[in-house]
Amino acid sequence: MASSSVPGPLSVEKCPPRYEDNDDGSPPSELHRSIAKQELGETEQGRVQALAELRRWIAAHPHIRKCRTDSLFLLRFARARLYDLDAARLAIERYLTMRQTFRLWYENLEPTDRYMRELVDEVRGCLPLGVDRAGRMVALVRVRSFDVTRYNCYHLGRFQHMLMEAYFDDTAVQIGGGVAIIDCAAATMGHFMCFKLADVKNFIDCVQHALPVRVKEVHIVHLPLIGQALGNLVLSFAGEELRKRIFFHGTMDGVLKYVDRDLLPLEYGGKSSPEEITLKLKDRLAARRDMLLLLDQMEIDCAPYAHFWNETSEGDIEFGMEID
Repeated sequence: MASSSVPGPLSVEKCPPRYEDNDDGSPPSELHRSIAKQELGETEQGRVQALAELRRWIAAHPHIRKCRTDSLFLLRFARARLYDLDAARLAIERYLTMRQTFRLWYENLEPTDRYMRELVDEVRGCLPLGVDRAGRMVALVRVRSFDVTRYNCYHLGRFQHMLMEAYFDDTAVQIGGGVAIIDCAAATMGHFMCFKLADVKNFIDCVQHALPVRVKEVHIVHLPLIGQALGNLVLSFAGEELRKRIFFHGTMDGVLKYVDRDLLPLEYGGKSSPEEITLKLKDRLAARRDMLLLLDQMEIDCAPYAHFWNETSEGDIEFGMEID
């Protein structure tokens, strides 16, 4: 499992009197040190210089009002963009704008919220399985577990993002990237109709351009005929690099060519207990609750970046009607 160390108190002051260096510069394993050097081009000097440059840029930015400037937050973007600082700056602008544009997806990531707590404790539809032998964080999504008569797309979107944010500051995840297994067995038309076309497009845009995540592979398994149209839409919205990382499989046997079996839950022939995974996830979310809520205090003037996404307030109105 990825490291669960918790950073100290954080701030969103864009130019603090003291910057928080909560990254010790030492990836947790020899494997991740090798990945950082070979895949990211990361060096100690380059890491220090990148942090200094990004902090100067944020401090002088005319539109960023509040933003985390601690090491682990900024290294999310530097590592996700392979230390291309121009790309990292653009990703930070997109990330901050995204959070304010799609507030219902990305704000109030409260682990103690009634719906979020149920999705973790009872539904167990998304399980972080741990780090595989290639150094990648592997997560399993079981589509059938989500009751779409109770949870709508905004519940599910916010839940998924809460889990991602809980791991974004993990050095091993930043360096090794992530693998998603999406099991669509027994999924219904309701599951595939849950997300609007605009939702799918905006989520893919966010993954590709705003979220500080290195997507290594996405494995979609047991996709029924009713879901193939959605699968084709995902591919049409994804850029070439992401499309090359998305794989469709008829059975889990195809997935096992890419993913360590032992990481999978017992029902898939692996060794992981869903109960143990859930307990570890609850502990992580509790430890990171303050950080998750602090994200809502970051602020950017969105007007100059309106061209990033064409979004209306329709979703806000609809969401307010559906959540009790």
